[in-house]
Amino acid sequence: MDNWLEYAGVAFGIIYVLLASRSNIWCWLAGIISSAIYIYINLTHQLFQDAILQTYYVVAGFYGWWLWNKKGNTEHEISITSLSLQQNMILICFGALLVPVLGFVFSKLGNSLSYFDSAVTIFSFIATWMTAKKILENWLFWIVIDLVAAVMYYIKHLELTSALYVFFAVIAAYGYFEWKKTLAK
Repeated sequence: MDNWLEYAGVAFGIIYVLLASRSNIWCWLAGIISSAIYIYINLTHQLFQDAILQTYYVVAGFYGWWLWNKKGNTEHEISITSLSLQQNMILICFGALLVPVLGFVFSKLGNSLSYFDSAVTIFSFIATWMTAKKILENWLFWIVIDLVAAVMYYIKHLELTSALYVFFAVIAAYGYFEWKKTLAK
């Protein structure tokens, strides 16, 4: 496959995370484009679980765009919030319970990294929902998810995508501190 498509997916992915870290609604459009490109890349590499995750990102992108677009209506405007440790632990436990279930399903589909894929998929679903809701801790989830995904993509011989996920982890740390400053105001 031509590398230009992977470069385009990476570029739009970088644009997405940079705009999201600044709470810019246009992040969702960049994310949708990046995810659509990665659906194709993953299907051509027979990475079906990754294609499913990217499909979720496209749907979640439209949801996030719709949710963040409520800006004009202050009654429904979304602001950055924070969850308690207990609420975050509930999300982590919920995800941890689903990982072996989805990992088993992925293993039956012939995926050699089924439990890695499952963890990245389940926690990405949770973190994307948190991002759409502008929950501060989404960035902490993303740091861990991105580092695990970087290893997974490296093992799958998608080195450029692996590097992208390392970059995402760095930007997630930046996003966390930016959103934390905004929340403190």
